[in-house]
Amino acid sequence: MITVDPVKLIADFAKVVLDEPTPDLLLSHVTNQTLSSLDCRGAILGIVKREGFLDLVGSYGYEEDVVQPFTRIPLWTPMPISDAARTGQFVTFNSTKELVDAYPNLNQFVNADDRVTVSAPISYRGAVIGAIGFTSLKAPQKDFQNSPVTQTILALCALYVRNLLARKSDVERDYSSAVKTLSTRQKEIISLFEEDLTTEQMADKLRYSASTIKQDIIKIYGVFGVNSRTSVIELARKAGLIKDKND
Repeated sequence: MITVDPVKLIADFAKVVLDEPTPDLLLSHVTNQTLSSLDCRGAILGIVKREGFLDLVGSYGYEEDVVQPFTRIPLWTPMPISDAARTGQFVTFNSTKELVDAYPNLNQFVNADDRVTVSAPISYRGAVIGAIGFTSLKAPQKDFQNSPVTQTILALCALYVRNLLARKSDVERDYSSAVKTLSTRQKEIISLFEEDLTTEQMADKLRYSASTIKQDIIKIYGVFGVNSRTSVIELARKAGLIKDKND
């Protein structure tokens, strides 16, 4: 966001966003490339997936025990990144003392080194859909918030978060209603998928004809919108139909 060559910085960041990396990898690039001129030490990303809450979906440069307590933050919780998401405004502190004075609840999580803390809202079509925050050893320039480079980077962040939300929505689709349409036998077949049995072996075990089992499998695939047993097992587990082996 502060760089000798802003065109290259934006181009590099755009390429990373279009590659759709994990949030942690995106934040690694933000820390080590995009904000390297500020001696950035870490970054976090939150998305507004559920009304009234900010879910931290990625971090880089911070200890796990610092990030873990804030995996899901109510937007009214006093924190720079939640305030940025709630108000739609930049939140900036030029020293650790300024940060702790404003947020005493963060004192135990703040590194002893003096650092700058910045949080920015991520907006898409006029609505705040997330926020990104970072800490650095150097303060941004005075025009940082409104500079074209910063605004372009945030626009690319908005594209990334929008796509991330779309992917999560698809992965986390609620199959509970669809599961209700399955017969008892079809549910038994799904449980047998984990045993890696052939159709004929499942037919023998359930005492039905192989053709009946085949028709049931077709119905199961249709319910979950997939075409493999592995995919059915994964989605059935999310729907609570199959218990995780680690439970």
